[in-house]
Amino acid sequence: MIRYEFALAQTQDDAQLRACMAQVWMEGRMAVSFRREPSYFAGCRMQGDAVQVIKCTDSQGGRIIGMGGRSTLRAHVNGRPTRVGYLSDLRGLPEVRRGTLLARGYRFLHELHRREPLPFYLSVIFDGNEQALSALLGARAGLPVYTPLGRILTPALQFDFARAPLSVEGVNFARAGEAALPEIVSFLAEQLPRRQFSPVIAAADFADGGRLAGLRARDFFIARRQGRLVACLAAWDQSAIRQTHIERYPPGLALARPFINLASRLSPLKPLPAPGGRVAHLYFCLATVAGDELPVFRGLLRHAYNALRTGPWHYAILGLHESDPLTTVFDDYRCIAAAGQLFVVHYPEDGDPMKDLDMTRIPGVEMALA
Repeated sequence: MIRYEFALAQTQDDAQLRACMAQVWMEGRMAVSFRREPSYFAGCRMQGDAVQVIKCTDSQGGRIIGMGGRSTLRAHVNGRPTRVGYLSDLRGLPEVRRGTLLARGYRFLHELHRREPLPFYLSVIFDGNEQALSALLGARAGLPVYTPLGRILTPALQFDFARAPLSVEGVNFARAGEAALPEIVSFLAEQLPRRQFSPVIAAADFADGGRLAGLRARDFFIARRQGRLVACLAAWDQSAIRQTHIERYPPGLALARPFINLASRLSPLKPLPAPGGRVAHLYFCLATVAGDELPVFRGLLRHAYNALRTGPWHYAILGLHESDPLTTVFDDYRCIAAAGQLFVVHYPEDGDPMKDLDMTRIPGVEMALA
């Protein structure tokens, strides 16, 4: 009898999938867990139009001991909407990480790929997760080829002290009203194709069941020049369906945590949760600026920061590729550094997709949808 079996997870597996997400930490400078309470599958809609979750079950007791997700979605490739794949949520309990289970899981993934081929997949591996990197790179044991495309910086910007507004001549910064959604969608459709792998956004994505359900027009901060939209940035609290927990701090921060929390009682500094606690954060997402005008983006981010800093959130996570000129704004804020390695993943028999990708375009993978 085969002890470990692979199959597609179903709704009745939800509780075990959530437990697996909570038990397996992303190890790096600090250890975090990315959770999906109260429903794992409810959060899947953000990751793509169709999501298949592979589960590995121990037949001796029926416990799920590993998992991984395969999503299909529409992204801009060389400026054109294209259906591609995304690999995410790869988890394996520590006691079963050795042996052939990873290779067997990827063989199951390969079968799914053959039934519904895609030109390539995208995947992001958390910085410091050396175990995953060493296991996945090199196309060993029939695994697909992982081609690195640099790092996506995902610092947690700290909401604390008020900061002086930044003005830009001729530009007005404001919070969007409900009537602005069609204009925002049109602006994103015009601007996002400049970024490689950026999401294809339509009005239907904001409706119930869409990838952006729960994100409202009033969650956007916008910049206008002579009445015309020139930049937007959304602030998205996903805590109702996805959460991040700090499981272990680096030694220095662990020692400083009591003093930081004491100072938070007397200042705008936000306290750090105890190990295992949830981080109160939101995502800054769909950061889009016509012509990549840095002063406009700096002013818009400052406007959003000051509007939100006294809210219930301690951090805002903003994901930008390291080659993006907009990353300069990170220097303006206190933040906890974090990043992930971006990969294009393909099977050798399909041919190398890299020869057809215009990598002069800056990668624009949206981490709030990853």
